[in-house]
Amino acid sequence: MPPTISYRLYDVFTDERLAGNPLAVVDVRAGDNAARLDAGGAGDQLQAIAKEFNLSETVFLLSPANPLHTARLRIYTPDRELPFAGHPTVGAAVALARDEVANGLSDGLILMEEEIGLIRAAVRVPSDATDRLNGFAEFDLVTHAERFDWTPDRGDLALALGLRTDQVGFENHEPTGFDGGMPYFCVPVHDLAALNEVVPNGPLFAKTFAGGLGHDGVYIYTRETISAGAQFAARMMWPVGGSVREDPATGSAVASLAGAIMHFDAPMEGAQRVCVEQGYAMGRPSQIELELTVGPSGALHSARLGGNVVCLGEGVLYL
Repeated sequence: MPPTISYRLYDVFTDERLAGNPLAVVDVRAGDNAARLDAGGAGDQLQAIAKEFNLSETVFLLSPANPLHTARLRIYTPDRELPFAGHPTVGAAVALARDEVANGLSDGLILMEEEIGLIRAAVRVPSDATDRLNGFAEFDLVTHAERFDWTPDRGDLALALGLRTDQVGFENHEPTGFDGGMPYFCVPVHDLAALNEVVPNGPLFAKTFAGGLGHDGVYIYTRETISAGAQFAARMMWPVGGSVREDPATGSAVASLAGAIMHFDAPMEGAQRVCVEQGYAMGRPSQIELELTVGPSGALHSARLGGNVVCLGEGVLYL
């Protein structure tokens, strides 16, 4: 029998299975698996495993560089490694808490090493013995979203999204670029109808959002929502060849959206909790929680990102 590596499948940013954003969490900490698989390089086996799962992201749990930390994470899309991503961070925190947090309704602190820096996540797991695979995790953003230069022509932008020019923007929100760990083009649209009407023109979309940023994600958002508890509704898309793909829940994009919220809405001093709904147009409803703590000067003091996680299944890989 070849060596085995355990994995779990999670749905992240949801409390229902077959919703939210699917994630594979692969644990390569046992035995010699870490040394054998954590070889580095663009063509290593971790990339091949992520391509095999073919999910938007797969996260690998490795032994931490600092033994006081819980684990080191490497995050892959089917095509490349990422320095940071939201739903793998939240999902990995809950997966690690299953092993680290004591039985009962518990709060646990999970310390995860990512390329972007050390991530501190608070995790709650249920007391029900049959439900300990699920949980809620939120983590401190290690970088505040910074605006980058991007001044698109509104007409070109509307054509790329399949919208009218008057459907781009709402209130004082204008298309802007923000980087909260991963850069995103943040595009406000007038209302929920406009958000649902987005049908990208593949070639125009790729041309409009080509920026040489190392990431070409487009976060389209509006103030109008489906659920009463949400403050924004959003969709995240990115060009692939001549087509466009969509993601059901994108934590790193919400980290960048925090910059737009601070810039355009100027929240009051204190803790402000924001819920962003995503994935409804794909039949994968998701809820992403964002907490902003604003200082007396109006500047962002800290930010946290989180959501619910449910386990869909688990198994082993023979490698």
